[in-house]
Amino acid sequence: MRSRRMLIAASLFLVCATMPTNWAQSQSPMSGQDDPPKKAVVNPKDIEDLKAALAELKTKAADDAKAAALKVDSAVKAAKEAKDGLAASEKSAKDALTKAEAAEKSAKEGLAAAEKSVKEALAKAEAAEKAATEAKAGGGDKMTALEKGSEEAKKAIEKATADAGTALVTGKERGDSAWMLTSSAFVLLMVPGLALFYGGMVRRKNVLATMMQSMAALAVVGVYWLAVGYALAFGPSVIKLPDMMGVEGGGFVGFSWDLVFLKGVEATDKLPAYDIPVYVHVIFQGMFAIITPALISGAIAERIRFWPFCIFMLLWVTFVYCPLAHMVWAWDWFDPSVPPGKRGGAAIGFFGKMGALDFAGGTVVHIAAGMAGLACCLVLGKRHGYPKMIAHPNSMVLTVLGAGLLWFGWFGFNGGSSLNGSALAGSAFAATQAAAAAAGLAWMLIEWIHKGKPTGLGLASGIVAGLVAVTPASGFVYIGGAVCIGIAASVVCYLAVALKNVLGYDDSLDAFGVHGVGGFVGAILTGVFCSALVQSASTDGLLAYGDHRAKFETLKPTGKDAEGKDIPSKVIKDAMDKAAAADEKAKAKEKELSPKIEELTKAKGEAEKKFADGTPGKREAEAKALADAKDALKKVESELVAAQDEAGAATGAVDKLNAELATLVALVDKQDAAQTGSMTQLMIQIKASLFSVVYAFVLSLGLCVLTQAITLGNFKASEKGEADGLDRTEHGEVGFDFSGATESVAVVSAEPRAASAPKGNGRFELQVDGTDPAELMKVWTDLCQPTDDPIDPNFLAVYPYVTTVRGTTFRCRGGDQAEVAKRLSALLTKHLGKSVKAVKV
Repeated sequence: MRSRRMLIAASLFLVCATMPTNWAQSQSPMSGQDDPPKKAVVNPKDIEDLKAALAELKTKAADDAKAAALKVDSAVKAAKEAKDGLAASEKSAKDALTKAEAAEKSAKEGLAAAEKSVKEALAKAEAAEKAATEAKAGGGDKMTALEKGSEEAKKAIEKATADAGTALVTGKERGDSAWMLTSSAFVLLMVPGLALFYGGMVRRKNVLATMMQSMAALAVVGVYWLAVGYALAFGPSVIKLPDMMGVEGGGFVGFSWDLVFLKGVEATDKLPAYDIPVYVHVIFQGMFAIITPALISGAIAERIRFWPFCIFMLLWVTFVYCPLAHMVWAWDWFDPSVPPGKRGGAAIGFFGKMGALDFAGGTVVHIAAGMAGLACCLVLGKRHGYPKMIAHPNSMVLTVLGAGLLWFGWFGFNGGSSLNGSALAGSAFAATQAAAAAAGLAWMLIEWIHKGKPTGLGLASGIVAGLVAVTPASGFVYIGGAVCIGIAASVVCYLAVALKNVLGYDDSLDAFGVHGVGGFVGAILTGVFCSALVQSASTDGLLAYGDHRAKFETLKPTGKDAEGKDIPSKVIKDAMDKAAAADEKAKAKEKELSPKIEELTKAKGEAEKKFADGTPGKREAEAKALADAKDALKKVESELVAAQDEAGAATGAVDKLNAELATLVALVDKQDAAQTGSMTQLMIQIKASLFSVVYAFVLSLGLCVLTQAITLGNFKASEKGEADGLDRTEHGEVGFDFSGATESVAVVSAEPRAASAPKGNGRFELQVDGTDPAELMKVWTDLCQPTDDPIDPNFLAVYPYVTTVRGTTFRCRGGDQAEVAKRLSALLTKHLGKSVKAVKV
């Protein structure tokens, strides 16, 4: 391309440099495209005139040479313009030739060679005409070549643009998929985290059984979800609820044969409207389905059998979880009645059409699991001995560690619910962290005030309560709202846990008190703190609605001027005036300092030259002079830069206000069109939460009764099974064994043990004589309560070996049997106020 431009420039230079004046005085100028060149005719009068003007023209020779050089530059520029305008190549070619003719016409003024005879001038003119004609004839070929090159360049640019677009899409797909795969792994890690969290809070004899109830969900629900669960939750609506609560045709549950084991889905198929494969979405949502029934086990821990609970999990996921997931999260992703290009644009579930906000599962997961836990508590009843017999946690280390893993996994739980790796994921991530931290701190402070000491169990419970509450709100609220939600959840959940003994239900590990209550609080407060500016799918809640309306009233135009243009508000007008003043100040400063900067720049250059010319090793003075020159220049330049920065900041403030106004105008227009108010979203959240509470509780109650019936009353463990521990009776092994016994323990026989059969594994029983069971239990229960007073040494010596107390019999494990009996006798004698004796039986 560069060589072509040089050819054009050289041709035009030849035309201009060799063409004398008299040729151009022909009667009719030529156009290289219209008429053939005509030979000029010599006029004697013209010859005389030219001779008379020679003296004057000689003085202009130098100027004419410069003019010729300028004409060459003009011709080169014309050629460049012709190249840039090749979209209309024919017109460009004509323009280039017209410029050449103009150059030829202008050349008559350049008479640097007019001293020669007229004949020579005429001969040169004819030669120039011929050269011009050839140049014009060749110009078309050059333009054609340029046009061809332009087309090739255009194609190359289009290909590069397409490749860049493809690379961008591919990169986004890979980035979103990578984040969702990571989030899925995070949520899976929450299951062992939950197992540890629950396992540490139960008695040692039930650790393994409790953890198995969580871990088994990975297998049982994991397979069921791939088989039919995903089809029920996210397939096209096959059952719709009747029109109610302002919702028409809200989906209740879905189904699609193509989603059964994903037989109709290819590995490369993307979820409509997103950049992740359907397979990734299936796995991510499957983690939610797995952990939700595992949460229920915490409410009925230490009293349920394993295989009936597996049956209950399948029934519950089918009839409670999948319908709720469909009502909240299902969109028209797999609806065959919607064209493929338009899928993913409309919610089809009941809550989705209602406009309820549940970003990551406040209703679907936590309200549902919490209410199911309460229903099962009521159906199955309390643990034997509860609440008179206090069941102390076996390991707070496990519980705190489990809470930490839950916190870690919750970043994927909430952050992954954005279904992409955008700023929304970051917003949900940050809200999750803020709420968990605030709730943990609030629970510690409440417990400190209420009980005098913060506990590890309290901190763990507070963290989980905050995580639960922010789950529905994480993608719709700012950091401040997340902190408020975490604190509120901590206060309400603390009260709920404290009141369970008063209300008389046995929520073993506070699944209802933390998840049910926390999920409900979070779902309601989402309607208070949500903001339409967090993401496009959000709306303004109670607080944001009033705030945005007030801001809009402050920024909106005050009217129209005579030309029909908006008159800016006082806030924007003040900002514009400030920006104009700053701009004027910057211009004045530039005018003031420019001469000085020029002078200092020159001085700096001279100092640099002196330094360069100096003798190496002996340039101290020159170096100091150069440094001083640089400092002086930098100081003056900094003054100008400061003024310019001030003007830029003021202009940026105006732009920001205008952008904010544009956003608020669109938001207010949308709200006015939908006729929504400050309470609209809050009322929607209340309706959706209450519906979820009732639905989950009633269905779970029925499913628990059904499971009890199907298993012939075996859902709840027998009194003997509870006493022996579910680790042994359900799994034939123990979670922890510190007595030196083998790690594998034979399953307890259903037949009564003979009196002569040894207890084994370090187990023994002590019978307390001289007191009745009620009196003994009261004293022992008082001894087991937390206290700030010094603990009786005999209690410390006995307590680690006591597993259960039934009547007046202490069942123990490990330790020196005679020593334990002696210490127990002394302990009870002291606190009962009468002589008693513990005897090994």
